[in-house]
Amino acid sequence: MSKKVITFIAMKDKVDHYTICFIDQCPLHRCCLRWLVGQYADPSRNVYLAINPHNPLMGSDNCPEFRQNVRVVMKRGFTNMYHDMPGYMEKRIRDQLIEVFGRKQYFEMRKGIRQITPDQQKQIESVCRRNGWQGPINYDADEDDWLW
Repeated sequence: MSKKVITFIAMKDKVDHYTICFIDQCPLHRCCLRWLVGQYADPSRNVYLAINPHNPLMGSDNCPEFRQNVRVVMKRGFTNMYHDMPGYMEKRIRDQLIEVFGRKQYFEMRKGIRQITPDQQKQIESVCRRNGWQGPINYDADEDDWLW
């Protein structure tokens, strides 16, 4: 599939579940993911979850809802991360990661159900290093995606 087709499918899928923006006068609109998704909205629909254009912060250089339109490397799953770790270290790291992300999110990330953002990857690495793990942090897969 071409990059254009992948972009079209991804944006169409997000239109119904993502806060979108229709503020064309915003100075950031060309590089904003919310505005880009809004371009794929069906003009015949009456209602979407959208940014309030009357809020004075929206449509400005300091828009709190701005999302950079860049793709990042997301990771998926870390079912083999503990493979070479000593058991005592594995338990401490696992318990601390569950404390950081919560049980449900931790297991969704570990099993590959939920993507792992670059910030979450840093958190995982930080917990591992704080507990003395110097080896690699092995993820199951890499994916290019937008940071929704």
